[in-house]
Amino acid sequence: MNLSLLDQSLFDHLYRDITEFRSTFDLDIQSPATLDDKADQLHTSLAIEEMTELAEADSLVEQADAIVDTVYVLMGRLVHLGDAKVEDNIGISYLIDLLLNIAKRLNIDFVKCWDEVHSSNMSKVCCNMSEFEDTQKHYAEQGVEIAASEKGEFIIAKCAKDVELAGKLIRQGKVLKSVYYRPADLAKLV
Repeated sequence: MNLSLLDQSLFDHLYRDITEFRSTFDLDIQSPATLDDKADQLHTSLAIEEMTELAEADSLVEQADAIVDTVYVLMGRLVHLGDAKVEDNIGISYLIDLLLNIAKRLNIDFVKCWDEVHSSNMSKVCCNMSEFEDTQKHYAEQGVEIAASEKGEFIIAKCAKDVELAGKLIRQGKVLKSVYYRPADLAKLV
């Protein structure tokens, strides 16, 4: 099967970013044995959710976001399975290639949008102890105790114990966004 836009070089870029994301957030990497029914259903429901957002998008920014997020989810499945080459899972690679072609038809610079979304996703973690302390203070003001979980060069803020916040239960161990988190700004790119 010939793919028109997804080559191994682009695949490697996406795979590297998703590996960084999944390893930082303690998600499975290259462990097909852990892709049980629950994990399979999660991958599938996330992909359907993102594809539905693409179908319902009202603007180019929303379309770009949905395309990137769908590829993010699909690459997440590939990294979970350990499929590190385009041809390892041609079905998913084909879906990614279709999404890249949609982006191209819409004049969306996929790689720039991808890099922006990935940078935003990685800003959920603290880069140093000072950022963690600022984040800890922010959540303490809301009555949420957090614990630091060091992961490589990052510090992840995790809820230290179950707590209800604004009528919503936050479970112990849930990753909480750094106060330095910044949402992706795709408007400047499309």
